[in-house]
Amino acid sequence: MASPIARQRAALLAAASLGSTAVAQVATAATVDSLHIRLVEFEQDKLKLKELVQRAEKVNHKRDVLIPKYKPVAEAYLEAGESYQNPIFTDLIIWLFDVGDLETAVNWLFKAIELNLPTPENFKRESWAVVCADAVLEWAEAQQGNGLSVEPYFSQVLEKIATVWKLPEQLEAKWYKFAGYSLLLNDKNEPQPSQVGDIEILEKAKDLLNKAKEKHEKIGVKTKINDIEQRIRAIQDGRL
Repeated sequence: MASPIARQRAALLAAASLGSTAVAQVATAATVDSLHIRLVEFEQDKLKLKELVQRAEKVNHKRDVLIPKYKPVAEAYLEAGESYQNPIFTDLIIWLFDVGDLETAVNWLFKAIELNLPTPENFKRESWAVVCADAVLEWAEAQQGNGLSVEPYFSQVLEKIATVWKLPEQLEAKWYKFAGYSLLLNDKNEPQPSQVGDIEILEKAKDLLNKAKEKHEKIGVKTKINDIEQRIRAIQDGRL
């Protein structure tokens, strides 16, 4: 059975064979050979990465060594407007999430979906949408826990979830729950409907939590929905 690198080179050469002229084919084939060399080097670097024991070591090595080394390769791939599978590009998306570079990671992930690229080989999550939803939600929870903004990335991904992406119901429910709770936060970053005085905001939060409940009955928002309804009635009755 051919190795991943051999299969990748064969795919790249097949792409090169589609050039419209002999000159273009030779130039593209040269690019393929150059990329093939980088892919071999990339696989060697990944093996060295696996030798690191602690997660913090791996994250630091990705941030300080591997991403700076291979990011120009991925950028050149994007600038060329190609659509063939490039493991350097797709692996770097995961690594960028790992090191917290959400701006590049989210933009590149959207591009990977646009190009219909698969997630990295042997990666547990087969869908880019799930990769993004998991990573951005985890990041947003940490940000919010530290009193920091979750924008613009949270809203960018939530819009995709609401209109385009199909996620496992429980994961989608977590997103709607987080979005709803975010509208109700008090000074301690805890969801507290009683401290919200705007009925429009309360209704929006209620809608989001109802969506969460529809997606996953056991998501745990029923009490907060009841609290929101009580708060809305109190405002309407003048009992602020």
